[in-house]
Order: sequence, then structure tokens, then C-alpha cells
Amino acid sequence: MRTKNYIMFSIVFLSFSVLLPFFISAQMQEFKDYKVEKGDTLWDITREELKDPFLWPKVWKENPEISNPDKIYPDQKIKIPLHLLQQKVIEPKPVAKKPKPETEIEKPVEKIIVPVKKEYLVNKNILITSGYIADSVDYVGKITGSADDKSMLSKGDYAYIETKNPANKGDKFYIIRSVQKVKHPKSGNNLGYLIEILGVAEVLENNNCTKVRITESFSEITIGNLLDNFYEIETPLAEEVPRKPDINGYIVASKQSQLINSTWDIVYIDKGKKDGLGVGDLLATTLQNKCEIINGLIQVINTRDTTSTAIVRKVNREITTGDEVTAATQE
Repeated sequence: MRTKNYIMFSIVFLSFSVLLPFFISAQMQEFKDYKVEKGDTLWDITREELKDPFLWPKVWKENPEISNPDKIYPDQKIKIPLHLLQQKVIEPKPVAKKPKPETEIEKPVEKIIVPVKKEYLVNKNILITSGYIADSVDYVGKITGSADDKSMLSKGDYAYIETKNPANKGDKFYIIRSVQKVKHPKSGNNLGYLIEILGVAEVLENNNCTKVRITESFSEITIGNLLDNFYEIETPLAEEVPRKPDINGYIVASKQSQLINSTWDIVYIDKGKKDGLGVGDLLATTLQNKCEIINGLIQVINTRDTTSTAIVRKVNREITTGDEVTAATQE
């Protein structure tokens, strides 16, 4: 009889041992694959999928391939641990309160203030790479060679630079290039040069030659690209109700091509700070004909004295260089 019980116990134990990994595996595979869309952040994804945006660090933890939680890209796949949905807050059982002495003063209940999520006007990388129109091409140095004899450089590559003033270890520079000379499409006057930021370089050593590492690359970097002093670019917060100033001007250049067909494209206009234009302002674009037909909506993301950079928020038909911009009262 004892031998029979021992055999039954052994069978049950072996069955449990065999099935246990499957139960563990099933629990570990409780993930949902999410495909990132344009404009998504881990905060937004966690809020929509898990109904709690403050769980985003746990989602990030389950996706070790994401080195920076602020940098996720369209079509990227993210694993969302669905077991977080099953976590419930266990309410404590009510405890009978002891009667308070008449002389005891009841303390006010402290309110828990939930921080309000900040909405940024535009993604920081888009802001950095959007570029600007400068009166002249000012630079403090240039890339003279590659440590690995490469003609094209990207993030993580090493290069050599020459600077007008001595550079020290830890110094940073923006890598820039002049895209084109900009002329006003109506008057033909020179407005300056369209400057594009390609990446960031940091000085590693300065012996006979100054060696740098490319720490950020936003576009193709080549030998001969220029250097500008590094400065922090702060992403502005979005206003709940943006200004719509009564300003008339023209689109004088675009980043993508002559024709702008979609939102998120970048354009440059001939109005700036001196004209009363500010970051976040909305302007409407009109078609080039005798009737003022509203064709799109742009929002200013960077201003200089006499020019500004804007992002296309809405477009009905192609926007082209030479289109007029006006007050966005008829959007």
C-alpha cells in the first residue's frame, strides 16, 4: 500500500514539474505588440493601453532595445506587459475609529496633487533638424578627416577637426552645412543662407590633432562639414490656445522640396521677431491666385530677427515657395 501511494505521489510530482514551465511561460508571454505611430510617446501609449501613464517606466523596462525612452520611432514595435492591467489596488478593511476627545482638533486632509502632463510644441529632434535662415554662414571649425578613413560619418564614428580657437576635451560642436542661398520669391532680395544641423561632435583628445566622436547624427555627415558652437536647444511647451497674429508674409524656402504635400514638413517664412512673430504662433497659407483661398495651416517653431521656421500642421493642396501667409482666422 505504501509503495502504491509513493508511485501516485511520484506521478503527480512529475506531472506538476513538466507543466510548471508551461504555466510560467504563459504568464511571461502576456504581452501585446504595439506598433508605434507618428507622434507617439511611452506616456501616451501607456495611458491608452494600460489606462495609467505613470506605468511607462515598467513598459520601458520590458523593452531593453529602447536606450532612450524619449526616442521611439514610427513602425517600431513595443511589447506592452498586459499583466499590469490585472494589478488591482486592494482596499484596506475599514477600521472602527475611536471617538476623539472633545478638545482634539481634527487635522485637515492633505490633497494629493497629480502633476499635469506637459505637451511640447514639437519633438526635440524635429526642432533641431528643422534648420534656420542665417544672414551669413558663420562657423568655428570643420571636419578634416575620419579616424577610420570613412567618407560618410554617423553616430559613434570618430573624426578629426580643425577649429579657429583651441578646443578642449569635452567641448561640443554642432555639425552644420549650408543647404542653399535663399532669395525672396517676390522681390528677389537676398535673405541669407539656409543652415541645417546634421549632428553633434564631442572632443575626445587634443594632441597634435583634435579627435572627436559623433554623439548624435540627424542626417548624412561628410568630411568638410562645418562646425558651430554647441548650445542647448530647449523644446517649447505648446500653448492651449495659440496666438494667431495679423501678419502677412511669404514662404521663402522649404526643407523637403519645392512642393509641400503633407503635415510635419518644414517651411521658412520672411517674418520674424522684429515683425512681432513668436514661437507657437499659427498662420494660414493661401494659394497663389487673385482670390485669397486658405490652403493650409503652419505653426512657428523657431524665430530669428527677420525670418522664422514653421511646421505644417494642415494642408489641403500643395504648398509652394512663394505662397503667401496670413492671419489664421479662417482656418
